[in-house]
Amino acid sequence: MPNRTIKVDGRYLIMPVEWGETTGWLSIRQGTTVLRELDIRLGQGTSDYEVFLDLDDFQGSELTFEHTGTADISLSGLRFTDQPVDPIELYQEPLRSQFHFSSRRGWNNDPNGLFYYDGEYHLFYQHNPAGSDWGNMHWGSAVSTDLVHWQERPIALYPDKLGAMWSGSAVVDHHNTAGLQTGKDPAVVAIYTAAGGHSPMSEGEPFTQCLAYSNDRGRTWDKYDGNPVLGHHVGGNRDPKIIWHPETERWIMPLYMAKNDYAIFGSQNLLEWEHLSDLKLPRTTECPDLFPLPVDGDENDIRWVFWAANTSYYVGSFDGRTFVPEQEIKMLQPESPRFAGGSAYAAQTWSDIPAEDGRRIQISWMRQSTPGMPFGQLMTIPQTLQLTNKDNGVSLSAAPVVELEKLRQETWQSEGIELGPGSKVEAGLGGELLDIEVEIELGNASAVGIVARGIPVWYDKRLGTLLIGKYMAQMPPRDSINLRILVDRVSLEVYADGGTIAVAAGVVLRPDDHGVYMFASGGSALVNNVKVSRLRSAWQVGD
Repeated sequence: MPNRTIKVDGRYLIMPVEWGETTGWLSIRQGTTVLRELDIRLGQGTSDYEVFLDLDDFQGSELTFEHTGTADISLSGLRFTDQPVDPIELYQEPLRSQFHFSSRRGWNNDPNGLFYYDGEYHLFYQHNPAGSDWGNMHWGSAVSTDLVHWQERPIALYPDKLGAMWSGSAVVDHHNTAGLQTGKDPAVVAIYTAAGGHSPMSEGEPFTQCLAYSNDRGRTWDKYDGNPVLGHHVGGNRDPKIIWHPETERWIMPLYMAKNDYAIFGSQNLLEWEHLSDLKLPRTTECPDLFPLPVDGDENDIRWVFWAANTSYYVGSFDGRTFVPEQEIKMLQPESPRFAGGSAYAAQTWSDIPAEDGRRIQISWMRQSTPGMPFGQLMTIPQTLQLTNKDNGVSLSAAPVVELEKLRQETWQSEGIELGPGSKVEAGLGGELLDIEVEIELGNASAVGIVARGIPVWYDKRLGTLLIGKYMAQMPPRDSINLRILVDRVSLEVYADGGTIAVAAGVVLRPDDHGVYMFASGGSALVNNVKVSRLRSAWQVGD
């Protein structure tokens, strides 16, 4: 059991790691107190990449590092520095998304704890700081003033004796209902799942719901002494999403229970919770959300949406206790018979968006690997949700947030372009990072579409299917289609049918193919209008 004692003489602990399965647990102790535990594959002599852990709170202290596992591991590669990553290299990696958020190093998945306060959008997320694969769930942290440019911050929540830090949500407690405010700013309260049994220190613990709070606008967090605030109910119960319900003047918490079962809890103070009702969502698991939206912007026609991880949702009513669906379940990212509808998963909406803004803003984890990179996965573009009355009832629609247009550099636009059978018409502008809008009348064509950087996005009228590379989404027959396509280095996001279909497609694009062209097959079609915009990167060297 190798161990090493090191004096903390820099902010960041640098850990060399290798690709492959983890080799055991690295324990970090101060005296007899365990501070951190990481399941990690430490590099021996050479390494494939380096990860880091912020230990600034322990400056000047002596910490003991101990490794337990099946392999004989040397700890000689551990060192402290004041710079976690070479700023010249950071965000310039070949598969680094250029206008989607991804963490500097390590893995990220579900968005967590989304809240807005005092001009800042806060994004927390499931994060493994010790490798580019899933594990060691912490809450990573980032902040933005415009939903486009993100600044990563120190880890917000670390695993503890109750478990790993799994998904949850956050709200601004404007009325100090929990009594946790200590300064002039209201406390921000997060409730998260403590996933017991996912580390040596939490062995034997169940999944419970715990609370943390911040009195400095989300910069630092304290865990509530009375945790858990909601004990174990069943299986892997998890993913609390807290909202304020003004009509009943209490907090509401949808929670995933097991199988296709969800529950709703209520509280006056965020500390004590009462079971209110239950709900089943067919063919879904995990990550509930619950929010109101006006139909077609009519504030006198408010419906509620109950959302699940795979983009399934019910539209219905909610009285502060029970959600009642009004129609069959739908999907924003619809599945085809053979393939899942896309890569977007575990979405969450921001809390506390100002009333004068009025938007319901959502972001998802985009499940897409970045092979050979020192980071793993990314987030979708934040999008604005609306409810629209369609032929098949009230449906959600999504659109990229308007702030994305800040990245536009130059635009080519045209209209009235005829597409003959088997024709290929190049757009007058291509590039690596693109925002494409196109409307095509099918005429007598059986299929029409656009190829962006080698990936076809096309609609097959006979099949009633929208296809994006290997991804498929059911789309009933129509005479015209409108598409919005966002192209980054490892993804395409496609919005169709006015945004009632939104598919995130994970795909590694060829760096040497920047072309865009339109096509038709089986007959002739007409491009009513098309607009292609080149985008600049959202990252700045040294961010």
